[in-house]
Amino acid sequence: MKTLNKRHLRILYSALFLLSVTISALAQTPTCSSAAKFYSKDSINITTFGASTVAGVGSFAFQPDLKQNFQNCYNGKVIDVTNNGIPGETTTQGLIRFVKAIENRTGFLVIIMGANDAQAIANRKMRLFDTERNMRYYIEESLKRKLTPIVGTIQFYNDQNNQFLKNCNLIVKQINALYKRLAEEYHVYLADLNGSLGRDFSLYQDLVHPNAKGYKLISFVLFDAINEAIEEKFLLIGIRQNYPNPVRDVTKIGYSLSQAGKVLIKLYDILGVPVKSLEDEYQGAGNHELTVNLGDLNAGMYIYVMKVGGQQISKKLLVVK
Repeated sequence: MKTLNKRHLRILYSALFLLSVTISALAQTPTCSSAAKFYSKDSINITTFGASTVAGVGSFAFQPDLKQNFQNCYNGKVIDVTNNGIPGETTTQGLIRFVKAIENRTGFLVIIMGANDAQAIANRKMRLFDTERNMRYYIEESLKRKLTPIVGTIQFYNDQNNQFLKNCNLIVKQINALYKRLAEEYHVYLADLNGSLGRDFSLYQDLVHPNAKGYKLISFVLFDAINEAIEEKFLLIGIRQNYPNPVRDVTKIGYSLSQAGKVLIKLYDILGVPVKSLEDEYQGAGNHELTVNLGDLNAGMYIYVMKVGGQQISKKLLVVK
């Protein structure tokens, strides 16, 4: 049987992820994360900031679905989602109102902005440098105010038979590459809306704005990204995604405990067969981190499972060669 190389495994991993997101978006309710069981606060506050995709177009918007997603999973928590979108704005124009939009806010900040920048850059009224400078300001200012940023990539324009919009989409690719780089640089969270919507223009109501199905898909992508942040920052008990992932040899796995207890972490292959024990010790309350060497494993998908205090939490990792 032909062995999958690193590139093929990454493509397979991405395809499986996007398929799971798309399937979830077609369902009436989201798949609830383990974060819902162990969230340490009594409310989830989400500020959404951007242009028309955030503001909503016609009778469609993602905020109601996003709020409903959290209400379905986080029973007993107060869910607050605000809409701070103004159609037509570039990232430069949004600077004027940004501080007021996040003033006295706590929790999560979703930033979806840049499609109008692509048009302005194509018309030589802006530069990609301007978009980068503005996005750095948004991220740095939100971190300064103890918010947790979620940066959304921007969707393609429906550029069929339109050369100008084809040019815009070349810039959209550059902007999204920039956003991914900034998310990694600042260690903030990325919601890859572009990766999920792709060029499926049946999810659009016009040249760029999502329809009801498109907005529902966006709500699920944002739900997943915010859950990732919750799992890493706000759990009473939790295990974090290993880093780096995919992993070639050495990776780190962090976890948190609200009180001391016996921690058991095991690694399984995709068929559920135990591969190795990663942790089997009593640990005190607080944050912990394991450094594990997986260089002896075959390439493929694995699952690591933490058991503590009668609870069980799991995550996937990908080994590449």
